[in-house]
Amino acid sequence: MSLVFNIKFIIRETFLLGTILSLAACKSIKLVSTFTDSNVYCDNFLVYEMCAEDIENDGIVEYVYFADTLEVFLFRQGAKESIPNRLERHRCVRAMDEELVATTNRVFGVTDETTFLEKQDIRGAMMIKYFAYLPEITACNLRAEQTEKN
Repeated sequence: MSLVFNIKFIIRETFLLGTILSLAACKSIKLVSTFTDSNVYCDNFLVYEMCAEDIENDGIVEYVYFADTLEVFLFRQGAKESIPNRLERHRCVRAMDEELVATTNRVFGVTDETTFLEKQDIRGAMMIKYFAYLPEITACNLRAEQTEKN
């Protein structure tokens, strides 16, 4: 019975986030950093404001975090140790694959001259890659919530 409930919950959550993702993809949102630092890029993805940070200013993202909670949920392989103390680690923090790192790196090259089409391409690629991590993170959150209840 509990397994059936968990499967239904995962399906419902995936469907809900898929719907939100589809709606967000249709909405035209500017790809402009909310921070003035060239090594931090923040934007709304899904229903969250997320920030990608390049602490070495080399055009390669080290980690991605939620702007409201300052929790890192994705990091580049080998960069986990570079997460500053001002940021917490999400309980389901994950290492990014190389494709997601390459896609996220593209935001640091966005300028006023970047075409709308290219901005939408970057945004869409990032959302697709983030969405691919969703089942794993949802399962992790469910396990953590179960552990807290017991």
